[in-house]
Amino acid sequence: MPWKATGVAAAAFVPGTLREVTVGGSALLLVRGAEEIRALDPYCPHAGGVLAEGTLEGSRLACPVHAAIFDTATGGVIEDPFGISPPTGGVDPLTLYPVRVVAGMVEVDLP
Repeated sequence: MPWKATGVAAAAFVPGTLREVTVGGSALLLVRGAEEIRALDPYCPHAGGVLAEGTLEGSRLACPVHAAIFDTATGGVIEDPFGISPPTGGVDPLTLYPVRVVAGMVEVDLP
């Protein structure tokens, strides 16, 4: 997979924040944890909520539409919108994309 520039400077990306970016024609959600930056699908697979508008607490990301909760470290579903824990819920996990920082800039490895 080819690495693509996001245009985001790692030093300016504050820990505990979310940022939606377009990379190579694809929308992605960047998540800045305490030590790491992750890239995920930007929209909730359940209701299409814009995850950049969601609530981030540690690695738990809540969708702003129906409150599905995702683990930003894995992309996995922690709770579906009805409070049902996986694997019995009906929400698909988010895709997690590899991230690296080169010369202070965030890059994502896309298919």
